[in-house]
Amino acid sequence: MPSIARRALPLIIALLLMTAASAGCPAPPPAAGSDEPAIVTMVVTRDFGRELILAETIEINQGDNAMEALQAVAGVETKYGGGFVKAIKGLSSQEADRLDWFYYINGISPSLGAKDYVLRHGDVEQWDLRDWSYRSFVPAIIGAFPQPCLNGVRGEVKPTAVVYDEPFAEEAGALAASLEGWGVAEVTLNSAETLSDGVKEQSHLIIVGGADNGLILELNELHKKLGFFARMEGGKIILLDSGGNPAGEYGAGWGLIQATQNPWSPGGVGSGESIVFMVTGSDNSGVRSAVRALIDNSDGLANACAVLVNNNQIIKIP
Repeated sequence: MPSIARRALPLIIALLLMTAASAGCPAPPPAAGSDEPAIVTMVVTRDFGRELILAETIEINQGDNAMEALQAVAGVETKYGGGFVKAIKGLSSQEADRLDWFYYINGISPSLGAKDYVLRHGDVEQWDLRDWSYRSFVPAIIGAFPQPCLNGVRGEVKPTAVVYDEPFAEEAGALAASLEGWGVAEVTLNSAETLSDGVKEQSHLIIVGGADNGLILELNELHKKLGFFARMEGGKIILLDSGGNPAGEYGAGWGLIQATQNPWSPGGVGSGESIVFMVTGSDNSGVRSAVRALIDNSDGLANACAVLVNNNQIIKIP
């Protein structure tokens, strides 16, 4: 267990903070130069975020790392010198079944181990016990949205670029306004046709477009490398299950939201620098459903790897 004591916040305060977080509002940071504790959200799930095991908003000391924060809220078994999590709350990895614990900070798989990742005020830390037999690396998830646009990665907050096809200009504008309302510091609206290489490389990207959008086509082409469990094909959304097996096709009216690390960033996928949210659909109606789910910050997005959306219906995938 960590040497520095921490405590869960009083119930009423914790509930208020978690409600604010679910609406996209960051908790107020400690005063500059103070020794006030930081507040972070700890989430433990299994099966790509389908089953919630633990969710707590806790205080930590400035400079504490992700492993210490996890050990403060749950019984943890480690191996390989304490840097690798074997079990949380008695739920253990299973080598024979290719089942292991993976962690994300603000929706991004970090390039650092949990003992080396120093948390910042407002961070969302999620541990998920999942099957890695088909996708050993899932670079990012959508379930901490609007993170990492709020807190960034390792304290570096990049601009957020909402990139849109012309049919979705209104929806993209509403999404950008929501991000600003939630406290995202620098949000730009960019037509997909005029997006500059500099913005594409140096920003978090939220791409709102149909299956024929050039950026989405490029992401779709790289779906294996990018850790996706869904791709667009022939006007339909094609799903795979956690083992890589066909899991269904979704046509008219269905939208898709999935995330990866920004493949156009200087370090590329695996560097943990920035995120891409792919917001698309089988048709215009599906794209609009996906955007609405983000603007509403729907409960169905919480802790998810990716989701399918049709109006108010949200399905977590894989």
